[in-house]
Amino acid sequence: MKHIVAVVDGNSQHRDEVAQALLSFYTVHPYADQSSALAGMLVSAPKLILVGQHVGTGSGATFIRDLRREAGLSRIPVLFVVDNEDMRTWDTIRDLGIRDHLVKPYRRSALINAISRQVNGSVEKSWIQLPPVQRKALEGTLSVFNSIADQMAGGAPLSFAAIADPCSAIVDAVHNDDFAPLLERIRDHDNFTYVHSLRFATLLSMFGRAIGLSRDQQVLVASGGLIHDIGKMAISRELLNKQGRLSAEEMILLRSHVSVAEKILSASESIPKGVATIVLHHHERLDGSGYPRGLKGRELNQLARMAGIIDVFCALTDRRPYRRTMKAYLALDIMATDMKEALDQDLLGKFRDLLIESMGPEETAAPEFGSSAIAGAAAS
Repeated sequence: MKHIVAVVDGNSQHRDEVAQALLSFYTVHPYADQSSALAGMLVSAPKLILVGQHVGTGSGATFIRDLRREAGLSRIPVLFVVDNEDMRTWDTIRDLGIRDHLVKPYRRSALINAISRQVNGSVEKSWIQLPPVQRKALEGTLSVFNSIADQMAGGAPLSFAAIADPCSAIVDAVHNDDFAPLLERIRDHDNFTYVHSLRFATLLSMFGRAIGLSRDQQVLVASGGLIHDIGKMAISRELLNKQGRLSAEEMILLRSHVSVAEKILSASESIPKGVATIVLHHHERLDGSGYPRGLKGRELNQLARMAGIIDVFCALTDRRPYRRTMKAYLALDIMATDMKEALDQDLLGKFRDLLIESMGPEETAAPEFGSSAIAGAAAS
């Protein structure tokens, strides 16, 4: 499901432009005046409130001040959009304590980045309340994840030690059965590739523990899970979040993230072979239907098969802006029936068992379901 963004602006043209710009990423609730905005947001609370310089017959600044006095809305992040940056406007922004603002005209990318920054800041602030191990896992993996983009831009090689350090906290959380708060606290984060990657890393660590891997090996598989989709950092957010079926050209571009990742890993001598296996083979399938090489059968070792199972499970059950999440039991049913030849069924049985143990049978068992809903899993 998409996050809700409220747009409170007396300028109807700007409201429409913002709604169109955010269509692929958020559900927009537009309001022209203060009374309708407050009433609507108390019913459907947004993740962020974008406020124009004029709201109804009053000012955006007055609306923000009034908003801060509403108990149910006062903590929601605000993005202030102003017509110019004169001294009076700067004084207003400072007095209101506004963390982020945009000045017209602005680029669509600037709007999307500003909203994402605010939503993520609110989510990340909540991590302070977590115990040390869980907090390290979240803050450390996010820091590493964000730094990878900078390293890619600068051509610097990846450091396995830097990746493995926060991933060791994931393994500790799994060993202590404290992993649930990790997944809960990232649910509303706006960087879907990061959320997917941390979930992938956590599930792969759990899988490794279930089949008896050593702690060092669990750190290795968690590290591979965290960076398995680093190639997607080179793909536009618009394509990653596109609603509906991808064109042939878009599918080729999306699948190119594996070759991008391969180039990144080839420049990084410290990356272990096992990590590279996860990154390069998580889309391969036993029946040869995967990509990029169409490997099959014995060409895929146990680690590649485990990564393939986690990849499909996450593709089916992750929260995405363009579709509802799928229940774990239905995803497992699809994987055991529609994808019987594509996935290692012995390993899938062990994965199902660990999910039943950690999540409860009510989440992972249900009457038989027939389904052909594997297109999303295959495409990702």
